[in-house]
Amino acid sequence: MASPEIIESLKRCELFSTIADEDIMHIADICSFENFNAGETVISQGAFSSQIYLITEGQVALIRSVNLGDRQGTATVDVLGKGRGFGWSCILCDPCGASASALCQKPSTLIALPGSELRGLLEKKPQLGFTVMERLAQIIANRLRAAYGAMDTLR
Repeated sequence: MASPEIIESLKRCELFSTIADEDIMHIADICSFENFNAGETVISQGAFSSQIYLITEGQVALIRSVNLGDRQGTATVDVLGKGRGFGWSCILCDPCGASASALCQKPSTLIALPGSELRGLLEKKPQLGFTVMERLAQIIANRLRAAYGAMDTLR
C-alpha cells in the first residue's frame, strides 16, 4: 500500500492532478521517494533513465548543453519546483536518453516512478492512458517552448 505522502503528492503533480483518486492509488503503488542534496545531478543529459521524477520538495534545474560550432554552451531550460516533474520520455520508450541534465538547486525529495510500469498501467486502463498522455503532450509542448526560448539566449 502506498504512503499517504505519495498519494497527496501525486494529486498535486502537474501530470496527475486531473486523475481520479482510484487511479492515483494504482499509480502510487509503483512509486518510491528519493532524496538528493543541493548540487546533486539526478540525471545527466544523454544518460539513459527508466524513471519519471516528480518533485515533492526542493527545486531542480533542467540544463541543456549545446554545441555552438567552435564553442560549447549551456542553457537553463526551466527551473522546476514542487508538483513539477521530468523524465517523461520513459513513458514512451524505456529507457530513453535524457534531453537535459536535472540538477538539484536545493535539497530535494523526489518521487521516482518506473516508466515501464506506468506504461503497463496506462495500457490496461485506456481512459486513464488517454488522460495522462493528453496532459503529457501539454507539458512537453510547454517544455519545448521553454527550451527554444533558452537557446535563443545563446546567440
